Amino acid sequence: MQLLSATQTAQEGPRKHAEQQLLSYYGHQELPLGLVHIACHDNIPLNIRQAALLSLKQLVLAGWSNSFEEFKGQILVTDDNKLLLRQQMLQLATTDQLDRKLKSAAGLVVSKIANADYPDQWPDLLDNLLRLIPNATDGQLHGALKVLSELVDDCFNEQTFFRVAEDLIRVMYDVAVSEQRKPVLRALACSVFRGTFDILEMVLEDNKAVVKGFADGVLKQWIPFFISILKTRLPEPPSFEDDEADSTAAETYKGLVALKLQVVKVRTTNMQTSAGPC
Repeated sequence: MQLLSATQTAQEGPRKHAEQQLLSYYGHQELPLGLVHIACHDNIPLNIRQAALLSLKQLVLAGWSNSFEEFKGQILVTDDNKLLLRQQMLQLATTDQLDRKLKSAAGLVVSKIANADYPDQWPDLLDNLLRLIPNATDGQLHGALKVLSELVDDCFNEQTFFRVAEDLIRVMYDVAVSEQRKPVLRALACSVFRGTFDILEMVLEDNKAVVKGFADGVLKQWIPFFISILKTRLPEPPSFEDDEADSTAAETYKGLVALKLQVVKVRTTNMQTSAGPC
């Protein structure tokens, strides 16, 4: 914790000394486990927990897999500890009551690990996320959607995507259309859905018939939802005061704006991928 705190200082000398000290511990199996333990500990200051996750991400890139450009030539985490870290980091990234910056940092670590391990070494990752989402609390759902967004951006290729696309898009649709969910979470689900069309666009040239058929089938379900969101009028902007009621109203208003924006972005993306009615 002292080293992690020193990595946050503005003084270059102590900061670089702490960074080098952490690097000297690479290869010791207690290091990644200790970083995760600090990141998960509620009574440790937030900035130290964030620093632990940043250090863990750097360690993952340097020594988790030779598939990373940053790989330093030596695997630094044993297979048994990789299993523990995968489980603990996914749990942290989808924790209910957790600071969003910390949750995002945890999700980024999960996505880096998944980039190397999914699906071969981490075959149940997506299934676990999709099982969690339907009954998740708002905090759990936010974390799961952020992880899914990273996965869609970085971890799917043509083969893995089409194997899971139907279930993934179905679960995202259920979140997006649910008026019981906060608008910002519905917007996140739309963002994940838009990411799937970015994948389709990448493989479109070599698989035009398959991609068009898949996209048209999916959009038949989603288009009525898009139209309803675009036709819905936004409420009057709330007064941005500090009291709790106005704060809730402001959050809802911002979420509705985000939802509309995501729908517009999805329609723009799928117009490029499908010749359907969009």
